[in-house]
Amino acid sequence: MREDVTELQKRILAQISRANRRPSAIASALRRRHVACEQNDVVLALIDLEKRGLAERTTAKAWTATSKASSLIE
Repeated sequence: MREDVTELQKRILAQISRANRRPSAIASALRRRHVACEQNDVVLALIDLEKRGLAERTTAKAWTATSKASSLIE
């Protein structure tokens, strides 16, 4: 499973492991770190991470990392 997680997904997991975040806040934080991504890219990555059990929605718009994701976070 580790090979399947993209670099963008790893960066997103690092963001949502610290606190619940909305996709727009994640995209803004990543752009400040010079990562080329749009909010739609973040949403697609979050949905994929949710299917893998690495992220979950905490509210209608906010996401957080699951305990399974801790081994992937740098």
